[in-house]
Amino acid sequence: MVETKQVPTEKNPVGAAVLSAIFPGVGFFYIGNAVKGIAYILIFASLIVLEVESRQAGEHVVFGLMIAGFYIFQIFDSYNEAKKASLREEAVTNGREQLSLFGSVLILVIGVFFQLAELDIIRYRDIVKFWPIILIALGARFIYTYSLSSKEEERESGGEK
Repeated sequence: MVETKQVPTEKNPVGAAVLSAIFPGVGFFYIGNAVKGIAYILIFASLIVLEVESRQAGEHVVFGLMIAGFYIFQIFDSYNEAKKASLREEAVTNGREQLSLFGSVLILVIGVFFQLAELDIIRYRDIVKFWPIILIALGARFIYTYSLSSKEEERESGGEK
């Protein structure tokens, strides 16, 4: 009888980062998080469409900086996710990968803006005026994460503060 041993597959963080540098979001497919990979591809494509559709010089700068910032962010994110994946098992629930609530809301908001632009309710160039919503959402997420970690620390310490 041959004994088989299950060895956890380690994901190379540098490989994930290189794949994401070649094409944004692909590093997450390598890690095994297809949902996040698709989300990042959609976000990147949306930023490119917004940059192409912008007509004023100031809009080009804003969207260009957003594209550059997101491009660099997703490379570091894929590196860190691959590092985490090699240290622990993937977070899979009922065969589905978990996507953060923040990522889901971000995709929903981008979809709403594009639909409003397609219905001629707003123009693509008007979307640039909504970029501060991203900062508001990030701030709200940081506050929520901080409050969760504070509550968790309080439970671990036995409710003493």
